[in-house]
Amino acid sequence: MSRTQDRPQPMSAALGILEHIQSLRGSLKPTLQQVADAVLSRPETRGMNIKELALAAEVSEASISRFVRGIGLSNYRAFQLRLAEESGNGMPQRGRSPEEGLIYENIGRDDTAASILTKVAHRNADIARACLSTLDPRALERAARMIGKAQVLYFFAAGLSALAAENALLRFARIGKPAIFHRDRNNQLLIAGSVHKGALAIGISDSGRTNQTVTALAAARQAGAPTIALTAFSESPLARQADVTLVTPAGYMPAGDEPIYESMISKFGQLLAIDVLYSLAAVHDFDASAAAVRRGDPFIQQSRNARRQNETD
Repeated sequence: MSRTQDRPQPMSAALGILEHIQSLRGSLKPTLQQVADAVLSRPETRGMNIKELALAAEVSEASISRFVRGIGLSNYRAFQLRLAEESGNGMPQRGRSPEEGLIYENIGRDDTAASILTKVAHRNADIARACLSTLDPRALERAARMIGKAQVLYFFAAGLSALAAENALLRFARIGKPAIFHRDRNNQLLIAGSVHKGALAIGISDSGRTNQTVTALAAARQAGAPTIALTAFSESPLARQADVTLVTPAGYMPAGDEPIYESMISKFGQLLAIDVLYSLAAVHDFDASAAAVRRGDPFIQQSRNARRQNETD
């Protein structure tokens, strides 16, 4: 991913300011990344003046000004106003525990069925919109071409990220692309170290820091396989092991470990990315993919008929 240096990045009206900052973080200079981390990990920064934020981020006031311009705002006052407008609607605070008032995402003690439904629905919609900013079409094209050339796909993931890997198995099976995924950590490492020519390794981790996933992708790369990372952080350890990185929106703040709970909402971004990647790979070889889908349809229908029969017996 190329660095933006200090070039302003227009802010989409459909994207919250915190998600906009998150999507740009990996392309900023290190000093400006410090500012991004301070803003994303400390909700109190929305009430700070420029001098206080500079002290919190351990940078100069000039760096704060460059950061504000770099994310597409004219001045620090405009930055403060955007933060104030979106107060309470941004990404959940990393690491907050039930004792501090949250049990999951931005859901607290006083939430009702109606408010929880609204919050979860809006957060999922936010993640989907944010994917339009974080997922680079050029990276998706490169990844899809790699999939097209591969004889077999190996997926490495842990925790809830394994749902995206399992979804990928079903998707790619429909177009006749063999894919392998084992939930067991030892199996993943054993397979990663023994991949053969023609294999493509894909690691999935929201934080990009899940040790078993990083280790497995590194082992596959060392064995000679091209690699793809699906992560929310473009400069994470997992991304450093990848030939192509697909960046999904984060469901929590950067600069550390994932929260104690795993965000299912952030995993929605992974599922969306897999669906886009599968569809793009299929379109690249449309006739063969469509033929594979047609071949599979009778077996799926047969399975459904058998299930209906079992339900009536």
